[in-house]
Amino acid sequence: MSAVPLDAESSNLFSDRGSLDACGACNGVSCCGRGGVIKAPFLSSHDVKTISMKTGLRPESFSDEVSNPHTGNTVRFLKATTANGCHFLNAGRCGIHEFRPVDCRLFPLDVKKLEGELRWVIYNYEHCSLSERDQKVLLGQISAAKAALGAEILDYATVPTPGMAEMRYSMLSSVSEKTLTAA
Repeated sequence: MSAVPLDAESSNLFSDRGSLDACGACNGVSCCGRGGVIKAPFLSSHDVKTISMKTGLRPESFSDEVSNPHTGNTVRFLKATTANGCHFLNAGRCGIHEFRPVDCRLFPLDVKKLEGELRWVIYNYEHCSLSERDQKVLLGQISAAKAALGAEILDYATVPTPGMAEMRYSMLSSVSEKTLTAA
């Protein structure tokens, strides 16, 4: 399955019923800004194209390339600094919220490769107290996430992300890689 083509509807892949309840009191520094233990989010090629198109910025200005040691592929992460956090964080708010990356939309829901299988997990991030509604919203994003990530889902699941490796998570389901990547 390939990534979803870029078009006028691309930023509306996800059912975005507003922010998660857990994000309501956040001032943007817990996971997006300085002081957060989470480092910059993974960017799919779709995310890079969308952000570039919507902002007029070249990908090099807002993202860094990293080699995934598990797949050998080159992937991108959003630029962030220890002092200021995410490249697009402004006064504690996301400057690209309407078309934010898949990784940002899903957090703290994630895909990890564990024991040879791709599995959906929810990270127990200390700053996220997920309500029942939050969990339903996140789980409702799985189909859109699979479509948006396309063939990049294996890179998304395996590239080391500083701050995430040490974080505890709860297993949601175990599905085969074939199921996650099937059209």
